[in-house]
Amino acid sequence: MGNNSKGGGRKLVVAVYRKIRGFINRPWFYNKKFLVTLSVICSVLMWATLAINISPVESKIISAVPITINVDTIKDNFGLDFVEIISPESLKTLELDVKVSGRKYLLTQLTADDFSAVASANKSISKPGSYDFTLLVTCKNPLLDVKIEQNTQQIYVKFDRFVEKEYTISNVKAIGATIPSDSNLTMGTPYTNVSTVNVKGPETEVNQISSVVVSADINKELTDGETFDGSILFLNKNGDQLNLGHITVATDITESVSVTIPIRSTKEFKVGVTFKNAPSNFDAAKLPIEISPSTLTITGSPDAINNLKETYTAGEIDISKLRKGTNTYNFALSLSTGLEADKIDKIKVDIDLSKYKVESLDVNSANSKFDIINYTGTRKVSFKTKTLDNLRIIGPAYVVEKITAKDVIIEADMTGMETVTGPCTVNAIVSIKNRSNCWAIGSYQVDVNIG
Repeated sequence: MGNNSKGGGRKLVVAVYRKIRGFINRPWFYNKKFLVTLSVICSVLMWATLAINISPVESKIISAVPITINVDTIKDNFGLDFVEIISPESLKTLELDVKVSGRKYLLTQLTADDFSAVASANKSISKPGSYDFTLLVTCKNPLLDVKIEQNTQQIYVKFDRFVEKEYTISNVKAIGATIPSDSNLTMGTPYTNVSTVNVKGPETEVNQISSVVVSADINKELTDGETFDGSILFLNKNGDQLNLGHITVATDITESVSVTIPIRSTKEFKVGVTFKNAPSNFDAAKLPIEISPSTLTITGSPDAINNLKETYTAGEIDISKLRKGTNTYNFALSLSTGLEADKIDKIKVDIDLSKYKVESLDVNSANSKFDIINYTGTRKVSFKTKTLDNLRIIGPAYVVEKITAKDVIIEADMTGMETVTGPCTVNAIVSIKNRSNCWAIGSYQVDVNIG
């Protein structure tokens, strides 16, 4: 039986030998392209065998492996949210550098996605605070023959309830804003474009906030109002600034937070009035008029103040309606937006004509001058009215008593009549020749023909 086995083995060897020899002796085996291909395949197989079995063991740092905190049950049962990793400091970014060792050919293929870093609590968590967690690092692919140098470590994790609260801006600060010392400028109260902020974050942080302010670093000299970028600051009950790293802030505006510093200029102005229906030679300076207050100190932006005339006009008085005696007018103070006069809301004007005299005169075109004024048209204008009776002239007694019809000038006011033709009636302005302190009381009209 032993001889039979030996004989069978020899036969098998002979058969394999004949098969290999027959394969080698075939013509295509000695084809150059086939031999090149076969050599490449053999080389690759030999390299792979050596890389797997002979490649040296090396180490590599896998950076930025994301850390997962197991919080689902904590959130569901107690309403607590993860706030941050307190320690170690290097893990605050929720990323971990993992040191691994293994065959070089394997290490070159590894990325952060091949690893899992999961932190689990070491004890039950039911209230806000900081707790011990165990961080376990594993390779997701069990077929990769690599070793993690430190697969567990203890970390300290903070939990809290997240709350939301609204605060009103309590103060606005303009740090380092100044004005020229030798100017008439004053700095107004800074203001911001935001009125409220909505704060959301850990309850222990939100509860530290006592007030909210908006601040801007100016650090320059201002000669006019300006607006600067502002920052929202949180203060505790002692007025110290809080550094809160885990809250989000929403404001009641869509644009960025700003701080505006109003700069005000102050200047004194004389107060006056204007007159309508006055003759062209009327001199208001000769009128016995008293204005109270006679001057106004007006405050506003430098540009607004510089654009004002030297005299503030309180209002307009129709001179044809003045009467003998004291004529009193009260004008409400009217200033453009942004301008103000402290403690003044009205202007009182007294025109004392108690020493004036009123005389009546009848005039006609033969003994008085009839004239056309304020006409810019091209047509001829002629008077149809030839007489005006009972003109009431007022002025100082010593002047009025000497006035005669030859001193009177009747002026037809043609304002706005450029396109009119034919007969029409217009207002007449009565003036006294060479007398700037006399005028006519009442209204008068004359008929003219145009064209």
